[in-house]
Amino acid sequence: MRNFSRIRQALEYIDEHLDQPIDFEQVADVFHFSPYYFHRMFSAIVGKTITAHIRDRRLEKACRLLADTNQNILIICLECGFVSSPSFCRTFKNKYGISPGNYRKFGYIPVNTTIEQMIIRFTNRLKGGILVHPNLIKKNRLLIAGVTGDGNKTGEVWQKFMALNTKIGLKNKLSDNGYEIRIYTNNECSCHVGFSVTNNDVDGSFTILELPASEYASFDVYVSQGYDSENTAMDEWLETNNRGYIQRLYDGKPYAVEYYDERFHGDEADSIVEIWVPVKKQ
Repeated sequence: MRNFSRIRQALEYIDEHLDQPIDFEQVADVFHFSPYYFHRMFSAIVGKTITAHIRDRRLEKACRLLADTNQNILIICLECGFVSSPSFCRTFKNKYGISPGNYRKFGYIPVNTTIEQMIIRFTNRLKGGILVHPNLIKKNRLLIAGVTGDGNKTGEVWQKFMALNTKIGLKNKLSDNGYEIRIYTNNECSCHVGFSVTNNDVDGSFTILELPASEYASFDVYVSQGYDSENTAMDEWLETNNRGYIQRLYDGKPYAVEYYDERFHGDEADSIVEIWVPVKKQ
């Protein structure tokens, strides 16, 4: 617990100095750790290197400034600690699959993760299983270009999609992050897998599923622990949450979105899948 307290302090320090040159040796020195020990402890608790964490927090701050202000992109670049506009734009696009200018133009809503939420995630990561205190996130309309199939044969559906993507490709995809939308009807389940695209201009071999703008309860699932408890945990949260949220339906049917980003590493111990349950106020 002492290490968690020190890491919390380091996370707060990083957030307060995002506009300044900062690296793991500097942070280690501030909190009187050896650089080697601090790097190992930080990576073990947070699940990523301190360099990757600083980069991601700078990008999250940039997303907030792009969405909430009219500041020039160069000013945002400097306020978020990037040394040049080209390096900022390149790093931003590598992370989100879209330029900062288009992020602002399309009106994307940034996800604001507090340090307290991060600590909860880290604690859960060390324990394993599903994060039963979800983040509430908002997403604009999503267009997912991909393949639809049997929800009990998702491996085959993904293989078909990946083969199509290799052969034809999606020139208007937003990123390589994957989506799996599972729609339930009685005891049956269908799934649609693919990538998020900017518009409907895709080859006819792909099917487009449009999800409306929605608020989601976002759960982190640690793949190595299995998925056995996920539905029960989510159902319990929907029944017991004190904010009045109930599940939003799609054409009268319950659904969920599995989101695969850079944290997904197959069956490895630190591999994470986000599961989004669409919600609305009762």
